[in-house]
Amino acid sequence: MTIIQLHKRYYAIPTTWNELSGKQLLQVMEVLYGNYEVDAARLKLLKILTGVSWFRFFRIPLAEKAAYLDITHFLVNENTLTKQLLPIYKGYYGPADDFNNITGEEFVFSEDFYFKSFTTNDDGQRIMNPAALNELVAVLYRKKKDGYNLKKNIDGDARESFNQNISTYNAKRKISKWPLAAKLAVFTWYETCRHQMIEANPDVFGGGSNEPAKYGLLSVMRVIAEGGIHGDFEKVTKMYVQLWMMELNEKIEEAKQAAKKE
Repeated sequence: MTIIQLHKRYYAIPTTWNELSGKQLLQVMEVLYGNYEVDAARLKLLKILTGVSWFRFFRIPLAEKAAYLDITHFLVNENTLTKQLLPIYKGYYGPADDFNNITGEEFVFSEDFYFKSFTTNDDGQRIMNPAALNELVAVLYRKKKDGYNLKKNIDGDARESFNQNISTYNAKRKISKWPLAAKLAVFTWYETCRHQMIEANPDVFGGGSNEPAKYGLLSVMRVIAEGGIHGDFEKVTKMYVQLWMMELNEKIEEAKQAAKKE
């Protein structure tokens, strides 16, 4: 956060994506994916960051606002959103920060729908696929478990267990009715978290963010299950994907050490 002064008032301004509020995140999505000219978009983003009303924002001299337009650059130039800013939305509960409670089974489906949720045209612009985007959000956001105590949060995940059939139903009947800004916010969070995980585990992934995994996610599950340490294939699918990364990095390191001895 940083403090700025506009028209004799001080405002605490986020300087990173993770410092945004959930409300600000939704508003930012509307601007970034909206049809705005550059200067208009930057002014609107500044207004969002200050949290000031439109009435007061219009009363601020243009020269004062122009002096702080650069503070909005992080929203356009660098996506670093890994904090869960929408933990609950319309009665559905989202995953924790940084993929911390996403299971391997969820990740298999979320990756599939992530790649199906957009295409890129010749100008480098993304064209979203609404149906696949709904499916991606439905995999990640689910109803709360019956009787789950949010205060105790014993297993770190209030969401009901992932079920492909329920997820598909919710995507068509529930998530499809959500505002586009909310679904784009989930997409943005997911994309940043997966990029961060790829960068942190270069040996596990193929070295590029456009590939789901170096050996395919189903193959990854089989490799982990073959060791027997974490149980059979079914139990491996329920492991958190972050634990997958730890296990796979260990196996890769063991293979490297074995190769040195040959």
